[in-house]
Amino acid sequence: MKVIVLSVLVLGFVLLGLEANAQGIGIRAGFQSATTNNNGNQIGGSLDHFYLGAFKNRHLGAGDLLTLHTGLEYMQNGHSTNDDNFRRMIYLSVPVGIRLKLGPVFVQGGVNGNIKLSENYQVNGSDALNDGNKTNTFDLPAHIGLGLKLLIFEIEARYHQGFIDVNNGNKNSYLQIGAAIEF
Repeated sequence: MKVIVLSVLVLGFVLLGLEANAQGIGIRAGFQSATTNNNGNQIGGSLDHFYLGAFKNRHLGAGDLLTLHTGLEYMQNGHSTNDDNFRRMIYLSVPVGIRLKLGPVFVQGGVNGNIKLSENYQVNGSDALNDGNKTNTFDLPAHIGLGLKLLIFEIEARYHQGFIDVNNGNKNSYLQIGAAIEF
């Protein structure tokens, strides 16, 4: 697990082209609560975990009113009824969004390209994953968020809603609440 997280961070910094004089680069991490919905009905309970990633902000125009916010994140989606009944998909996510900053407060909206790295599906404690019930490799949720930036520290909340059918009508959604440090 530590190797995956470290690899994601290193890859994030490489892919984001983080040169020494870049605008707004940093790391973000926090709590994530994921659910799976089918036709508006939640499947099982939420799957709670963490997310971790790197980001880069690029100012659009003069000043810092509008910013392009991009990044690379490690996270999990799915649902869980209990320790013996759950579906967990591990994703590498590439969020792209626009931030509007009003003083220390910012609002944000955008999309994420989520690429599935692995999946685990347990029913009554047994592996139930097969070729007929695997989740698609790609997901495309939109997100909206609100945050507060003080000096180099940020706290934020983002809600993500999937638009792509990832498995037999199922769509992912998740709430992230976390913090970031911008260098």
